[in-house]
Amino acid sequence: MSIPFGFQPPGEGEPLNQMGQMFEQLGKMMQGGTSAGIDWSVISEIAVTQVQTKGDQAATMNEISRTQTAGRTADLWLDQATSFPSLGADLQSWSRKDFINFTISTWQTISDPVLQRMADSMSTMMPGNDQLPPELVEMTKPMMAMLKGLTSAMVGMQVGQSLAALAMDVMGAADVGLMLTKQPKPALITHRCDAYANEISVPADDLILFLGSREIARQRLFNSVDWLSGAVITAVEIHASGMRVDTSRLQSALEGIDPTDPQAIAAALEGGVLTPELTQEQQSALIRLENLLALSEGWVEVVVENAAAGKLPSYPAMFESIRRRRAAGGPAENAFAALVGLQLRPKRMRSAYEFFKKLTELVGAERRDYIWQNLDLLPKDDELENPIDLAIQVSAAL
Repeated sequence: MSIPFGFQPPGEGEPLNQMGQMFEQLGKMMQGGTSAGIDWSVISEIAVTQVQTKGDQAATMNEISRTQTAGRTADLWLDQATSFPSLGADLQSWSRKDFINFTISTWQTISDPVLQRMADSMSTMMPGNDQLPPELVEMTKPMMAMLKGLTSAMVGMQVGQSLAALAMDVMGAADVGLMLTKQPKPALITHRCDAYANEISVPADDLILFLGSREIARQRLFNSVDWLSGAVITAVEIHASGMRVDTSRLQSALEGIDPTDPQAIAAALEGGVLTPELTQEQQSALIRLENLLALSEGWVEVVVENAAAGKLPSYPAMFESIRRRRAAGGPAENAFAALVGLQLRPKRMRSAYEFFKKLTELVGAERRDYIWQNLDLLPKDDELENPIDLAIQVSAAL
C-alpha cells in the first residue's frame, strides 16, 4: 500500500454510499478515541461492516462437518511428518466476520505500538503550548484535542480497512504466517477456500485438505515452540519504538488544504507521505521478524509436503499456486504490510524451504524439529544465502 497508515478513500468504482459510510466511520473513530488514541472496538466495527458490505456468510453445517473431517485427516498425516504433537482441536470453518472477531485482540497487540507511534508522530506537527501566546493556550485546547483525535481517527480508519482487506483474502486463521488466536484454533474461511479452488482449477476437497494441513502444521509449530510468538511481538515492538514520520513532508502535503474537506485530506496523503522512516535498529528488528516468519513458512512447506504430497494428486499445482500468490503480494500481503510495516520477501522463504528440506533428508523429522529449541542451530538473519550448505553444517551439530 502506498500509504500504509494513512486515510484511504474507497477505490475507483465503489458506490457513493460507501463514501458516506467511510465518513461516518471516521466520525465514530473521532468520537470513540480514548486517552490511548486508538479505539480498537471501532476498528473492529469498521472491518466487520466492510466485509459484510462486500459479502460474507456463515458456514453451513455441511461445510463445518466437511472441514472437521479434513482436519482430522490432516492431523493423522502430520503425525508422520513432525514430532510436534496434535493440538487436540478440530479444524473450524469461519466466516470473514469470525476471522476479525477471533483475531482482533492479537492484531491490537501486534499493531498498536506501531499505530500509536504513527499517530504521535503526526501529532508532533501541531504547535505545543510553549509555542503559543499564553492568552491563546486555553482558547486553542479544543481545537488541538480535535486535531489529535483526527490523526488517531485517520490511522484507525486505515487499520479497519486493512483488516477488512485481509479478511476478504485470507483462507485460514494462520494464513499470514502468525499465530493470531490466544489459544490454538486452526480454522479455514471455507467460502474463500472454495472460491480459490475454482480460481486455480483444483478439486475443492483437495484444497481443503492441503490448506488444512498447512493451517494445522503452522499452529502446531507456534504452540510447541513457546518462544516464537513472543519473539515476533518483540521484533514489532522494537520496530515501533523508533517510529517517526517526516513531519516536514506531511506539513508540505497538507499546506493549503481545507481541514473540513476529508476528500482533499485523503488526496494530499497519497504517495507515501505517511510512510515511516526506519532507523538502523528498526531495520534490524524487521530483518529478524522477516527471518522468523520465513523460517516458519519454510518449515510448514516441508512438513506438509512430506505429509500430504503423496496423497493429493493436485498437490504440485496447489503448492506452486500458493508460492505464486505469496510472490505476487496480493491483498493479504498488502494488508499485513499495512498493519505491521513489513513486506515478506519470497526469496528468503524459498531459502528456508530448501534448508528444512535438506535437513530433513539428512537427520529426519524429529531431529530437524529439535533445532527450534536450540537457538544456536536455528539459522540467523544472514545465514540463509546458501541453505544447502547450511543444512549440512547444522546436521553435523545435531
